[in-house]
Amino acid sequence: MKRLTTRQLVLMAFCVVLGLLIKRIISPVTNVLTDFFRIPGGSAAVGFSLAFLLIGREAAPVFGSATLMGFLQSLLALALGFSGYQGVFAVLTYTLPGLIIDCSALLMKRRDLPYFLCVSVLSCLASAALSDALVFHLAGIALLLWLLLAACSGVVGGLCAQLLYARVQKILPAEERTRT
Repeated sequence: MKRLTTRQLVLMAFCVVLGLLIKRIISPVTNVLTDFFRIPGGSAAVGFSLAFLLIGREAAPVFGSATLMGFLQSLLALALGFSGYQGVFAVLTYTLPGLIIDCSALLMKRRDLPYFLCVSVLSCLASAALSDALVFHLAGIALLLWLLLAACSGVVGGLCAQLLYARVQKILPAEERTRT
């Protein structure tokens, strides 16, 4: 197993904190839209948070790094009271997308825009579906709208992740960018 460097660990920690912070900033804006439709707003903001898990996974390309970051995000969200309605289920709903990111990174070799979009949408949909199954129990049109918002958020988050990672990749040493 490949070891992570100190630089990669610091970048991963930075991505964990930024992911939580951006979700707290974006959530009130998305809640204006989702309150109108009477659905929870988390699915519309999750793509921005997961963008940083994607960036962290690509900056530290070791299987399990995104899962670890998702788990750490869940613990921070619980400790800081950011888990909202999910409570202790946040551990699952934050960790599952990280696992999906890790598994997708194994299956997809190219790190281009379609990769970032696909992985971001998949992880957002998984997070929204699990949140619905564990907490919200939406059905019909409300569930469809919830999942559609998660997918749209994933598209925007994937685009942001690809653009930001292109800049981060320039500062990483070549030996730290190798894929595992």
